Parts: sequence; C-alpha cells; structure tokens
Amino acid sequence: MKYQSPSFLIGLTCLTTLLQTAVFAAPPYQTPTSLFDRESHTLGLDTIESQHSLLFRATEQSYQYCHHPNLVVFRDKLYCMWSNGIVAEDEPGQRILYSHTRDGSQWSKPKELTNHKKGKGVSVSAGFRLSGKTLIAFYTTTDGENFGESSALMARTSTDGQSWGEPRRIISGFFIEGPRQLPSGRLLLSGEHVGKQRETKRMKLLYTDQDDGLTGWKEARIKIEKLSVFNYTEPSFFSRGTGTLVMSFRNRSGFLYASTSTDQGESWSMPTQTNLRDCRSRFSAGNLPDSTAFIINNPGPYHRRYLTIALSDDGKTFDRAFMIFGKRIRHRHGGRTKSLGWQYPNAIVWKNHLYVAHSINKEDLGVSRIALQALRR
Repeated sequence: MKYQSPSFLIGLTCLTTLLQTAVFAAPPYQTPTSLFDRESHTLGLDTIESQHSLLFRATEQSYQYCHHPNLVVFRDKLYCMWSNGIVAEDEPGQRILYSHTRDGSQWSKPKELTNHKKGKGVSVSAGFRLSGKTLIAFYTTTDGENFGESSALMARTSTDGQSWGEPRRIISGFFIEGPRQLPSGRLLLSGEHVGKQRETKRMKLLYTDQDDGLTGWKEARIKIEKLSVFNYTEPSFFSRGTGTLVMSFRNRSGFLYASTSTDQGESWSMPTQTNLRDCRSRFSAGNLPDSTAFIINNPGPYHRRYLTIALSDDGKTFDRAFMIFGKRIRHRHGGRTKSLGWQYPNAIVWKNHLYVAHSINKEDLGVSRIALQALRR
C-alpha cells in the first residue's frame, strides 16, 4: 500500500465530511428558478380551467368566518367540512359545518357537525377518515388558545353521514388535516405540539396501524435545527414511486421546508428549506392517480392572492405549475386575522377530477373542480 502523508489524509477526511454534509443538507425537492415570474402579475402562469362552487357565503345575518376545509368521499358523495366562526378566527363559538354533493357542483345546505362546549369553546375542522362503512369526522377543540395545554383532537362517527355519535378524545395537539392512508394501510396524522412541549418541539407527526384512526397513535421521530423558523407547521405529504414519503412544512422563511421518511412515517429526516416559495399559509400536498406529485399553495411572497398548483413527475423537481386563482378580492366583513385571498386548500381526487376546497378571505367557503386531463398538459 502506498504511503499517504498525514496532511493528505486530513484533507481527504475534510472533503468527505463536506460532501456528506452537502448531501445531507440537500432539500427533498426543488423548482426551476423560472417557475414563478415575480415580475408578472400572473406569475407567468396559465390559469387552469376549473369550475367553482360556493358552499357558504358570509352575510351580515350569518356567521362571518370560514376556514380549514377538508374533503372526503363517502357513499358516492363528496363531503366537505370547515370551521365556521361568528366573526373572527378561532374564537369561542366557532363550530364545524359540513355539506355534500353527488355531482360535484350542487351542494347540500350546510349542517352543523359539532359546537364545542355548546358554543363556549372552539372547534377547528381537522378532516375525515373512511373506515369500512363508517365515516369518522375529526376536529380540534381548544379553550381559545390554539397551542394551549387543553387543545386536543376529537372524533365523531357516522354510518349514514347524517347522524353522529358522541365526541371522543383522540390525542393532545392541534390538527387541521385528518389521517391519510399509505398503500400498506398505515395511517399518518400530522399537526402541532401544544403546551410545554412547544418549548422543544413544533410539528407533531403520528402513525397508527388501526384502520379507523381512533386508537394506537405513536409519535414519529423528527428533529429540527432551529425552532424559531417554525410556528404553525401545518404538515402535508406526497409520496414518490420508490416508497419515500415527503412531508412539507409551513414556516417563517418564505419557502416550504421538507423532510423525508423511508420507514412508512416512523422517522423523518431533519427538515431543510426548499426553493418552493410559500407565503406562510396552509398548503395541500398529494399524488394524482398517475403518481404525479402536487403541491397547492400560496407562493406569495407576502399575500394569499395567488393560489397555484405545482406538479412533479418524480417528486424531486416541480417543473410546471398553473394558476388556480389570482384575482384581487376584498373583505366584506371585519374580524381579527382575516387574510385576503384564496387560501388553506385541501384536495382530493374524485371521478376524474381534482377537487380543491379553499376559504375565500376567511369569510366564504368554496370548492373548485379541475379535470385531471387538464393537469397533464
């Protein structure tokens, strides 16, 4: 073996360490720098053809806050639930409403799903789970402080989508998206740590192998480098064809952070910053039937006027995008923290369409229907 000097070996070790660090720090996905044209009032994107339905319109005589929509298909109907507040966001009296449709355009009159503590508490929509013939509605309850110790995920069950069982507590935390199923049958649930746990943690990632999602939740392992980057993380994930899961996180940087898991959600890599722009709002991630990954979000930079969908064939490069909404709109009613724009999307595929539920100015609630064929351009 040829002798190598100590300085050569030290240099080789340093180079190896730098290369390993660079690989470790690489974000799970990226976009071309030209994907969004910041100089254009349309971001340089084509507006995708879609049909829009309004499920709730705030009036002077009605509740004036709508947010946190979630979708599910049950008994050949598409259901949508959302948070419905009296005036402002996440204040006592906020309830959950839901509506359904058979054809994707004509929606039923909204009905009340739950009203925590008979109007003295706060209910926050957290999505559905379909288990066999049972529909499970999840929602978060608080006493007026989202990250307070009392914040918890609750559930009610139904076999007909009309009458509901008694509320039951599932787990501590703050959640706005329901459990999602992997091909193996495992469920993943993502939200926020609350109370004293937020001194050292932020996102709360859970998994269970119980089909109904009512029991068996275990906490996944994840570490973050800087707590100050994250407040609400509002995670949502897509998968790659290789079986790798990619979870993205809302944060304060102006770009989505992301993490990966190769063990079905039991552990996650340290979140790193991607270059996909985001204005610090909830987004929706998932896969189309042909495995194409999508992320629907507000690329901002500082507002929620633009709602876009970015697409990736391999889950590593999001190289194309469309505008869903980009018009300027105004509030009709007052209320604390009512951001302008089309926001907080939740998406599901049904009958050859992608349905995107969204709040409008945090006042109205709408659903947009996009033909899957239009996303293949």
